Amino acid sequence: MNWLIKNPITVWLGKLFIAKSLEWKNRNKKLKIGYLSYAKKSYFGLYNVLQDNVSLVNVELGDCTYVSFRTAIGNTKIGKFCSIGPDCKIGLGIHPSKVFVSTHPAFFSISKQAQITFSDKNYFQETKDIKIGNDVWIGANVMIIDGVSISDGVIVAAGSVVVNDIPPYAIVGGVPAKVIKYRFCDSEIQQLLKVKWWNMDIEYLKVNFKKFHNIKDFFNDK
Repeated sequence: MNWLIKNPITVWLGKLFIAKSLEWKNRNKKLKIGYLSYAKKSYFGLYNVLQDNVSLVNVELGDCTYVSFRTAIGNTKIGKFCSIGPDCKIGLGIHPSKVFVSTHPAFFSISKQAQITFSDKNYFQETKDIKIGNDVWIGANVMIIDGVSISDGVIVAAGSVVVNDIPPYAIVGGVPAKVIKYRFCDSEIQQLLKVKWWNMDIEYLKVNFKKFHNIKDFFNDK
């Protein structure tokens, strides 16, 4: 039966059924799911878009957040107005790197990732939740390890590997990712965190979108 379950046509039909079912279930939220994209145990806000070949497992998306091509996300809560780039891997699971003699799950997990296990129960936490704030832009080919928290307004440069928490409105890059600079001065960041514009009414944002083109204009109008 394995050949039937993993047959390309069966896989395609299964993903198509899941996608269309999710779109129908979330029709009032305007959810859009691209070709061969998949979501399991996931929750959506308003106006979410999953582009082609996206995989979500145990993910929560805030309003107006989109996920680009070929990105896989697991065990992650993502805020509003986030832009998730293509080919990202977010939440891939973890292996022990200290104390344990071997990193192989056969010694600490009963999941049988390699068909066999020597363990009688799970001795190591293999996944940890990830939190991504609001108005976060994650570039292409970014990897984010389990347990990381990325604050509001952050930009993660393409190709980065995020292994530590990131403060608000930081621009980070590299392997491992480090703070390069901040998007705004400290007083502006504090004001943005206080205002929380991402919680404003959609109709207000539609009318006042030009105020978002320059931070000086944004605050002068407050």
